[in-house]
Amino acid sequence: MKNIVRHFLIALPLLCLFSCATVNRADVTIAETVKIIGRVVIFGSEPHTFAGIVGEDGTQYAIYPPEVEAELRELQVHLIEFIVVFSDEQVYGSLFLKGGTVKPVSWEIVR
Repeated sequence: MKNIVRHFLIALPLLCLFSCATVNRADVTIAETVKIIGRVVIFGSEPHTFAGIVGEDGTQYAIYPPEVEAELRELQVHLIEFIVVFSDEQVYGSLFLKGGTVKPVSWEIVR
């Protein structure tokens, strides 16, 4: 019986630590998901260009990951509704665009 109690006392803090981290991480992701209506704009000059999102309010966001950025470059002329998650990733565009870095989860052309 003494061994069972000892193992339980060792496992309990570890279980708490991992379960609390999982719950907090899910809450943060949900809280950071937002809708942005705007356009894809190319910033910089050759050979150092990058795509970003300019919201209707003028806020500029860097796009991550690079595969999504490449895909969105093709939609420059459209007004788009983006669902994004804010990211801590440091990409080239995030050095210049004050809105931060976003990971587009989905997008739909408005016009």
